[in-house]
Amino acid sequence: MIRWGIIGFGRIAHKFAGSIENLPDGMIYAVATRSGGQDDPYLKAHPEVVVYKDYESLLNDPKIDAVYLALPHKFHKEWAIKTLEKKKAILCEKPAVLNSEDMKEIKAVALKEKTCFLEALKTKINDGMDHLIKDLPLIGKVESIEANFCSNGLALKGTNSFLFDKEQGGALNDVGPYLLGFVLDLLKDEVVDLTSTLKIVDDIDEHFHAALTFKQGTKATIEGAIDEAKERYALIIGEKGKIMVPMFNRIIDYKIELNDGTTLERRYPLAGDDMTKEIAELQHCLTHHLNESPRHTMDDTIKIIELMEKIRNNKLTVV
Repeated sequence: MIRWGIIGFGRIAHKFAGSIENLPDGMIYAVATRSGGQDDPYLKAHPEVVVYKDYESLLNDPKIDAVYLALPHKFHKEWAIKTLEKKKAILCEKPAVLNSEDMKEIKAVALKEKTCFLEALKTKINDGMDHLIKDLPLIGKVESIEANFCSNGLALKGTNSFLFDKEQGGALNDVGPYLLGFVLDLLKDEVVDLTSTLKIVDDIDEHFHAALTFKQGTKATIEGAIDEAKERYALIIGEKGKIMVPMFNRIIDYKIELNDGTTLERRYPLAGDDMTKEIAELQHCLTHHLNESPRHTMDDTIKIIELMEKIRNNKLTVV
């Protein structure tokens, strides 16, 4: 049984606590929350869970095998490194960190300590995504990919939401890893050109578009927003047909339409929920003494963050 500690016990961490119940070989052993957790419904219902009021105490607990890091983005680097230095495997919420140099530093520590680091990118660690990659040759050479992840979070302005925190907020940090992780995983090719447009309001990127050209000629356009809700989808067009993927960030189904008139519908229900498989992946890495997941490596995380930096820096216009 793998015993987990959770650092930061907000909304996403509560979802994690529910997700792990779908796995027979993992359990929540301890939670570190500076609020104390006295009135938390989950902790009241699970008195067996150890509650620490500081993060260091949790990391010093020898009974903990793995840590789920669910703090706001700007604290990820500090506590990821401290976790690795205690030789505890870590599943870190996306984005792993806010710049690529910080991620390179985390990678160096993970390798030095021979301890696993995995960014929680459910887009890639998903059965539907694995099957989509296998089906991709059916449509021939991929000519283009279009994907969007747009929601309206404007009601959170003026609250303590990380979305509108100038140090860590914005659409790119929130949904950029999903979009770029999806495209890069499908194409496994080098980006040779990138242009972007960002809508900046009060120093926060509320909306972005980016156009990427890959070495083999494929073009991808991505759109992300926290100021406007749209139907979420990805459309992949190839020489022999197309694939429509609703909710591409956690694939359950997709439709293949070939130019010869053939239509194929695929469905891959989630085992548990959309976080369960990434938890299982970290546990697999831990039990097999892996530094990282071959499904989503630390270099993969670095590439995503580097492209996010280019989207910010290569923008054509700022509105």
